[in-house]
Amino acid sequence: MPSPEALVFDVYGTLVDPLGIATDLEERLPPADAAEVARLWRRKQLDISFRLTAMGRYEDFGWCTRKALDHALALLDKRLETSAKESLIAGYNDLEPFPDAVPALEALLDRGHVLAVLSNGAPAMLDAVLDASGLRRYFAEVISVDEVRAFKPSPRPYHHAAARLDRVPSRVRLVSCNSFDIIGAESAGLRAAWVDRSGGVFEPDGSPPDIVIRSLTDLPAALGPGTGRHH
Repeated sequence: MPSPEALVFDVYGTLVDPLGIATDLEERLPPADAAEVARLWRRKQLDISFRLTAMGRYEDFGWCTRKALDHALALLDKRLETSAKESLIAGYNDLEPFPDAVPALEALLDRGHVLAVLSNGAPAMLDAVLDASGLRRYFAEVISVDEVRAFKPSPRPYHHAAARLDRVPSRVRLVSCNSFDIIGAESAGLRAAWVDRSGGVFEPDGSPPDIVIRSLTDLPAALGPGTGRHH
Protein backbone atom coordinates (compact mmCIF):
# COMPACT_ATOMS: atom_id res chain seq x y z
CA MET A 1 0.00 0.00 0.00
CA PRO A 2 1.53 3.37 -0.97
CA SER A 3 2.44 5.74 1.84
CA PRO A 4 0.08 8.69 2.41
CA GLU A 5 0.74 12.00 0.71
CA ALA A 6 3.42 14.20 2.19
CA LEU A 7 1.85 17.42 3.43
CA VAL A 8 3.64 20.77 3.23
CA PHE A 9 2.19 23.63 5.25
CA ASP A 10 2.23 27.35 4.70
CA VAL A 11 2.91 29.13 8.00
CA TYR A 12 1.53 32.67 8.28
CA GLY A 13 -2.26 32.56 8.41
CA THR A 14 -2.34 28.77 8.08
CA LEU A 15 -0.52 27.54 11.20
CA VAL A 16 0.03 30.75 13.15
CA ASP A 17 -2.26 33.74 13.54
CA PRO A 18 -0.91 37.03 12.14
CA LEU A 19 -3.57 38.93 14.10
CA GLY A 20 -0.91 39.46 16.75
CA ILE A 21 0.76 41.96 14.43
CA ALA A 22 -2.44 44.02 14.22
CA THR A 23 -2.68 43.97 18.02
CA ASP A 24 0.88 45.27 18.28
CA LEU A 25 0.02 48.07 15.85
CA GLU A 26 -2.97 49.08 17.98
CA GLU A 27 -0.58 49.80 20.85
CA ARG A 28 1.10 52.44 18.67
CA LEU A 29 -1.65 53.83 16.41
CA PRO A 30 -5.39 54.58 16.69
CA PRO A 31 -7.42 51.39 16.01
CA ALA A 32 -8.71 52.42 12.57
CA ASP A 33 -5.21 53.42 11.43
CA ALA A 34 -3.72 50.24 12.89
CA ALA A 35 -6.17 48.07 10.96
CA GLU A 36 -5.46 49.91 7.70
CA VAL A 37 -1.68 49.76 8.19
CA ALA A 38 -1.93 46.03 8.88
CA ARG A 39 -3.95 45.49 5.67
CA LEU A 40 -1.65 47.61 3.49
CA TRP A 41 1.45 46.08 5.09
CA ARG A 42 0.40 42.53 4.23
CA ARG A 43 -0.66 43.45 0.68
CA LYS A 44 2.61 45.29 -0.06
CA GLN A 45 4.66 42.49 1.52
CA LEU A 46 3.21 40.10 -1.08
CA ASP A 47 3.44 42.65 -3.92
CA ILE A 48 7.15 43.12 -3.31
CA SER A 49 7.83 39.38 -3.15
CA PHE A 50 5.88 38.81 -6.38
CA ARG A 51 7.73 41.59 -8.21
CA LEU A 52 11.17 40.47 -7.05
CA THR A 53 10.52 36.95 -8.30
CA ALA A 54 9.11 38.18 -11.63
CA MET A 55 12.27 40.24 -12.11
CA GLY A 56 14.58 37.37 -11.19
CA ARG A 57 15.77 39.25 -8.10
CA TYR A 58 15.74 38.12 -4.48
CA GLU A 59 15.76 39.74 -1.06
CA ASP A 60 14.64 37.72 1.93
CA PHE A 61 11.22 38.02 3.55
CA GLY A 62 12.54 40.12 6.40
CA TRP A 63 13.66 42.76 3.86
CA CYS A 64 10.27 42.63 2.11
CA THR A 65 8.53 42.98 5.46
CA ARG A 66 10.51 46.09 6.45
CA LYS A 67 10.00 47.78 3.07
CA ALA A 68 6.28 47.00 3.14
CA LEU A 69 5.82 48.42 6.64
CA ASP A 70 7.61 51.65 5.68
CA HIS A 71 5.37 51.96 2.61
CA ALA A 72 2.14 51.31 4.53
CA LEU A 73 3.04 53.96 7.12
CA ALA A 74 4.00 56.45 4.39
CA LEU A 75 0.72 55.94 2.55
CA LEU A 76 -1.20 56.94 5.68
CA ASP A 77 1.32 59.65 6.63
CA LYS A 78 2.10 57.89 9.92
CA ARG A 79 5.50 57.80 11.57
CA LEU A 80 6.98 55.35 14.03
CA GLU A 81 10.39 55.27 15.65
CA THR A 82 12.84 52.73 14.25
CA SER A 83 12.70 50.81 17.53
CA ALA A 84 8.90 50.58 17.28
CA LYS A 85 9.10 49.28 13.71
CA GLU A 86 11.71 46.69 14.67
CA SER A 87 9.48 45.58 17.54
CA LEU A 88 6.56 45.13 15.12
CA ILE A 89 8.68 43.07 12.72
CA ALA A 90 9.95 40.97 15.64
CA GLY A 91 6.29 40.13 16.30
CA TYR A 92 6.46 37.73 13.37
CA ASN A 93 8.78 35.59 15.53
CA ASP A 94 6.21 35.16 18.29
CA LEU A 95 2.82 34.59 16.66
CA GLU A 96 0.35 32.28 18.38
CA PRO A 97 -0.63 29.00 16.70
CA PHE A 98 -4.26 28.67 15.68
CA PRO A 99 -6.16 26.44 18.16
CA ASP A 100 -6.77 23.85 15.43
CA ALA A 101 -3.09 23.46 14.49
CA VAL A 102 -1.81 21.04 17.14
CA PRO A 103 -4.82 18.65 17.12
CA ALA A 104 -4.69 18.48 13.32
CA LEU A 105 -0.94 17.90 13.16
CA GLU A 106 -1.15 15.17 15.81
CA ALA A 107 -3.95 13.43 13.90
CA LEU A 108 -2.07 13.68 10.60
CA LEU A 109 1.07 12.16 12.11
CA ASP A 110 -1.05 9.34 13.53
CA ARG A 111 -2.29 8.65 9.99
CA GLY A 112 1.27 8.27 8.72
CA HIS A 113 1.67 11.52 6.83
CA VAL A 114 5.09 13.11 6.52
CA LEU A 115 4.70 16.78 7.47
CA ALA A 116 6.86 19.71 6.35
CA VAL A 117 6.76 23.49 6.26
CA LEU A 118 7.11 25.45 3.01
CA SER A 119 7.12 29.19 3.64
CA ASN A 120 8.13 32.52 2.15
CA GLY A 121 9.55 33.29 5.59
CA ALA A 122 13.31 33.60 5.97
CA PRO A 123 15.01 30.70 7.80
CA ALA A 124 15.63 32.68 10.99
CA MET A 125 12.00 33.87 11.04
CA LEU A 126 10.71 30.32 10.62
CA ASP A 127 13.01 28.88 13.28
CA ALA A 128 11.86 31.55 15.72
CA VAL A 129 8.12 31.26 15.13
CA LEU A 130 8.08 27.45 15.06
CA ASP A 131 10.06 27.29 18.30
CA ALA A 132 7.93 29.94 20.02
CA SER A 133 4.66 28.33 18.92
CA GLY A 134 5.77 24.82 19.89
CA LEU A 135 5.04 23.51 16.38
CA ARG A 136 8.60 22.63 15.31
CA ARG A 137 8.43 19.05 16.60
CA TYR A 138 5.72 18.06 14.14
CA PHE A 139 7.74 18.68 10.99
CA ALA A 140 10.28 16.46 9.30
CA GLU A 141 11.52 19.39 7.21
CA VAL A 142 11.33 23.18 7.47
CA ILE A 143 11.75 24.57 3.96
CA SER A 144 12.19 28.27 3.22
CA VAL A 145 11.98 29.76 -0.26
CA ASP A 146 15.36 31.26 0.67
CA GLU A 147 16.86 27.93 -0.44
CA VAL A 148 15.88 28.62 -4.07
CA ARG A 149 15.82 32.44 -3.87
CA ALA A 150 12.35 32.72 -5.38
CA PHE A 151 9.06 33.36 -3.60
CA LYS A 152 5.86 31.38 -3.94
CA PRO A 153 3.99 31.08 -6.30
CA SER A 154 7.07 30.52 -8.50
CA PRO A 155 7.22 26.78 -9.33
CA ARG A 156 10.74 26.57 -7.92
CA PRO A 157 9.85 26.41 -4.19
CA TYR A 158 7.18 23.74 -4.78
CA HIS A 159 9.49 21.55 -6.87
CA HIS A 160 12.24 22.05 -4.30
CA ALA A 161 9.93 20.94 -1.49
CA ALA A 162 9.00 17.77 -3.37
CA ALA A 163 12.69 17.02 -3.97
CA ARG A 164 13.55 17.65 -0.29
CA LEU A 165 10.85 15.13 0.66
CA ASP A 166 12.02 12.66 -2.02
CA ARG A 167 8.55 12.59 -3.59
CA VAL A 168 7.20 13.23 -7.04
CA PRO A 169 5.15 16.46 -6.96
CA SER A 170 1.85 14.60 -7.33
CA ARG A 171 2.50 12.81 -4.01
CA VAL A 172 2.87 16.11 -2.14
CA ARG A 173 -0.06 18.28 -1.03
CA LEU A 174 0.29 21.91 -0.05
CA VAL A 175 -1.93 23.10 2.81
CA SER A 176 -2.43 26.87 2.75
CA CYS A 177 -4.91 29.62 3.57
CA ASN A 178 -3.69 31.65 0.58
CA SER A 179 -5.43 30.97 -2.71
CA PHE A 180 -2.45 32.29 -4.74
CA ASP A 181 -0.35 29.64 -2.98
CA ILE A 182 -2.87 26.94 -3.89
CA ILE A 183 -2.82 28.01 -7.55
CA GLY A 184 0.99 28.03 -7.56
CA ALA A 185 1.25 24.57 -6.01
CA GLU A 186 -1.22 22.98 -8.42
CA SER A 187 0.44 24.70 -11.39
CA ALA A 188 3.72 23.09 -10.25
CA GLY A 189 2.10 19.64 -10.16
CA LEU A 190 1.36 19.36 -6.45
CA ARG A 191 -2.03 18.71 -4.94
CA ALA A 192 -3.48 21.24 -2.52
CA ALA A 193 -5.88 21.83 0.34
CA TRP A 194 -7.26 25.33 0.87
CA VAL A 195 -7.88 26.36 4.48
CA ASP A 196 -10.60 28.94 3.86
CA ARG A 197 -10.71 30.31 7.41
CA SER A 198 -12.62 33.47 6.51
CA GLY A 199 -15.07 32.07 3.98
CA GLY A 200 -13.35 34.17 1.32
CA VAL A 201 -13.44 34.30 -2.45
CA PHE A 202 -10.89 32.25 -4.38
CA GLU A 203 -8.53 34.14 -6.70
CA PRO A 204 -9.97 34.49 -10.22
CA ASP A 205 -7.00 32.99 -12.10
CA GLY A 206 -7.55 29.52 -10.66
CA SER A 207 -10.10 27.13 -9.21
CA PRO A 208 -10.45 25.80 -5.67
CA PRO A 209 -8.64 22.48 -5.12
CA ASP A 210 -10.30 19.15 -4.43
CA ILE A 211 -10.04 19.81 -0.67
CA VAL A 212 -11.51 23.03 0.76
CA ILE A 213 -11.88 23.22 4.55
CA ARG A 214 -12.76 25.93 7.05
CA SER A 215 -10.47 24.57 9.79
CA LEU A 216 -7.34 22.40 9.96
CA THR A 217 -9.38 20.11 12.21
CA ASP A 218 -11.28 19.03 9.09
CA LEU A 219 -8.16 18.04 7.15
CA PRO A 220 -7.55 14.47 8.40
CA ALA A 221 -11.07 13.35 7.49
CA ALA A 222 -10.91 15.16 4.14
CA LEU A 223 -7.74 13.25 3.25
CA GLY A 224 -9.33 9.88 3.96
CA PRO A 225 -7.90 6.92 5.87
CA GLY A 226 -4.19 6.79 6.57
CA THR A 227 -1.84 3.91 7.26
CA GLY A 228 -1.00 4.65 10.89
CA ARG A 229 1.99 6.39 12.45
CA HIS A 230 5.39 5.33 11.12
CA HIS A 231 7.89 4.35 13.76
